[in-house]
Amino acid sequence: MTEKPASTIQKFLSRLQDLVERDDRGALADLRRGFSEANEYRAWPYIANWCRRMDIDRDRRIWLTVAAGFATHLRTVPKSGNMGDVVRKLAVGQNPSKPRDALKSFEGRFRRLLTCAEPEELCRHLTGIIRAAERKGVPIDFERLFWDLQKWDKPDRKSKIEWASHYWADEPETEKGEAA
Repeated sequence: MTEKPASTIQKFLSRLQDLVERDDRGALADLRRGFSEANEYRAWPYIANWCRRMDIDRDRRIWLTVAAGFATHLRTVPKSGNMGDVVRKLAVGQNPSKPRDALKSFEGRFRRLLTCAEPEELCRHLTGIIRAAERKGVPIDFERLFWDLQKWDKPDRKSKIEWASHYWADEPETEKGEAA
């Protein structure tokens, strides 16, 4: 059986994992600067070979966000869901006994993500979410985030719809039973 070749983003995340394993704190600090437009140039040497066009803000911002997010978390957790799941876990983690109330408290922030028309704008709003997820121990699948950002402004709005359906997913039966 032949193995599927690794995608560019998988290879990139593997390189970032190598930096973690080598405990290259300087490189990881430079990568975290990718969250700041004023200091993003510090991360450019690490993304230049991966980003198709560094002169296109959209492409550069997506690679910078994924790299800075990974450098913040120091890992990626495949199949841990999309950012709708992440924000839901952040919200419900604060009030697990009343998930609907908790979701309402985060709803404004989450809706702000969904109103972003372009991935560049969305990346700016994700910085705080990614940092909060790291502080609260909420895992992120950075490969999934990369692909969602790539597809964000497509006409089918698939990424937005998936994030929304995961954030506002129905509660488990126990929650429905409690509300009755």
